[in-house]
Amino acid sequence: MEESDLHDRLEALSAKISKARTRLDNLKAWSDGHRLSSGELEARYRYLKSELNGEIKDMETHGHHVSKLEASLREWLDSLELYANWE
Repeated sequence: MEESDLHDRLEALSAKISKARTRLDNLKAWSDGHRLSSGELEARYRYLKSELNGEIKDMETHGHHVSKLEASLREWLDSLELYANWE
């Protein structure tokens, strides 16, 4: 893997983290404290895993190895985005 490719991917993840933090801060400011049911949590988890597996499969199809750490970070980021989109 080229160093510039890794750097670009890390920069993209950093941008996603910043965007997710901003969205969560905004959500906290406007949230009414809604709590999710176990069914809603399970549905979100299944959707999240499906999206993550698709992202990783696509990246590996294009020759990019995705480490467990990167997969974990992507899962966390996707969960933040999913949370912000569903609220």
